[in-house]
Amino acid sequence: MSDAASALRAKQKPLKDKYRSDPSSAVVTLTSTGSLDATNLTCSLGAASAAKKVAGLHPAAGGPGFDASGELCSGDMLLESLVACFGVTVRAVATAMSIPLEGGSITVQGDLDFRGTLGIKEENGGSVPVGFKSIKLVLRLDVGEEYKESVDKLISMSEKYCVVLQTIKQGVSVETKLAHIGKSVPDTRKDEDIQQDGETKAERTLSNEDVIPLQ
Repeated sequence: MSDAASALRAKQKPLKDKYRSDPSSAVVTLTSTGSLDATNLTCSLGAASAAKKVAGLHPAAGGPGFDASGELCSGDMLLESLVACFGVTVRAVATAMSIPLEGGSITVQGDLDFRGTLGIKEENGGSVPVGFKSIKLVLRLDVGEEYKESVDKLISMSEKYCVVLQTIKQGVSVETKLAHIGKSVPDTRKDEDIQQDGETKAERTLSNEDVIPLQ
C-alpha cells in the first residue's frame, strides 16, 4: 500500500468510526448562497472572499451569454459541479486503491431542450420536459500499463461514491419555501416565534396584501 493510500485511510478511519457510533454526526448541511440582481436576470454566487460567479440565462433562452457579459448558464454550473465532484472522487478512490494517476481529464456533456424551460409545447400539444434529457460523462485517465486492469473498478467505485452523480441519477426531494417578502431587515424574532420545523408564526399568517400576485 502506498504512503498516500495509508495516509488517506488513517485520516478517514476516525471519521468512519465516529459516523458508525453516531450516525447523526455524519449529517452535514452544505449551503450555497446567491444574491438576486435588482436590474438584470442574474444571480451572483460565491462568498465575499471568493471570486463571484454570476448566473444568467443561456443564449438559447434569451440571455446574453458568457462571452457578452460574464454570465454563466446555471446548466453549465450543474455540469461543472459534476465534473468537479467526480474528479475529486476519482482522485480519492485512486489514492485509496494505490493507483497512481499521472493525469487525465473529465468531460461532461448534457443535452438540454430549451423548449421545456421556455414553456413551448410539442407539435402535438404535449409538454416538453424541463431539464437535461441526458448527461454523458467521459473520462481520460493517464495510468501505467500495470494498473489498467484496475481502471474498471476505479470507475465503478467512483460512480458509487460521487455525491453529485448519485444525486442526479437517483433524484432528491426539493422543497421550495417563501421565507420573506420585502426589504431585508435584521432578524428580531424571539425564540418562541421560531417553530421546530423552521416556520415562523409570521410566515403562517401572511395576509393577501403581503403576497405579490402572479400575473
